[in-house]
Amino acid sequence: MLGALLSQIKEQLLQHPGLRVFFGCRKCDEPVEDYIEDASFDWTAEPTSEGIGTAETTLVCPKCGTEHVLVVIADAGEKRVYLPRAPDLAVLFHDNTHDHDGYDEFLAEYEPYEPYEVYSQSIRELSEIDMNAPISGTAKAALLKMLHLQCVAILEAYLSDRLISVVSNDDDKLTALIGSSDALRNKEVKLIEIAKQPDYLKRITKAFLQRFSFHDLEKAAKFYKAVLHVDLYSSDANKSEMDEVIQKRHHIVHRNGRDNDGRAVLITSLDVSRVKQLISDIVEHIELAYVEYRKDRYFDDIDDVLPF
Repeated sequence: MLGALLSQIKEQLLQHPGLRVFFGCRKCDEPVEDYIEDASFDWTAEPTSEGIGTAETTLVCPKCGTEHVLVVIADAGEKRVYLPRAPDLAVLFHDNTHDHDGYDEFLAEYEPYEPYEVYSQSIRELSEIDMNAPISGTAKAALLKMLHLQCVAILEAYLSDRLISVVSNDDDKLTALIGSSDALRNKEVKLIEIAKQPDYLKRITKAFLQRFSFHDLEKAAKFYKAVLHVDLYSSDANKSEMDEVIQKRHHIVHRNGRDNDGRAVLITSLDVSRVKQLISDIVEHIELAYVEYRKDRYFDDIDDVLPF
């Protein structure tokens, strides 16, 4: 199991979430090949013109140091990548617009397992890798980056699944979540859609949570405050540390492990241990609120059925 999980983590790192591009430097014609931030079309937007996604990334020529700004535009049917400063320069890339056809159907049928149990098992498996992986040097450095990313991924999965488990079974909490999100609260809905799908609100909200990037902890905190009346953090110091963790995650994912100034981001075993402690603090904090919520709801249900 340990080897299989390690292979899975490595595969996730290799499957970079960005868009790989290739073009010639506009100044020295040196080939430039790297990942840039991807964009996606929002099929839930109304009107559809509001769903066009854009992303901007700056790449530096490895030979002459010229900066190239690249823009990705995601329409409903295709993607375009261009350089605003050199619009005639051809950029080669794979249009992945239709690579995940069928994913919406998968999401519609997806139901989270018990989120806390999944979280606990994931942390145990990750800790086994951290303690038992017999590697050192550059391989160890790469592994620690993967473990750092996986810690954040485990937290994201928990935050998503716990919310889904609550709002899917409680209309009041569903309403509270919708009220806490501008995207959901201001969404234009046609009555015919609600008439055709009695569970329309739950389906739309569930799809939104499954696609939401829960490493945006500021927005996630608003959701949890509205739904379970709980803060994500037990202290301001923990919040500051998690902000740094998310920033490092961004550097590893989008800049191949370098910060805005081009310096390599160093992840140590102590860093990974601390990230595990920080996400544990968040999860345990939420679980206490969730237990209280379940307790209150249980007694409310009892009151509803008792004749006295």
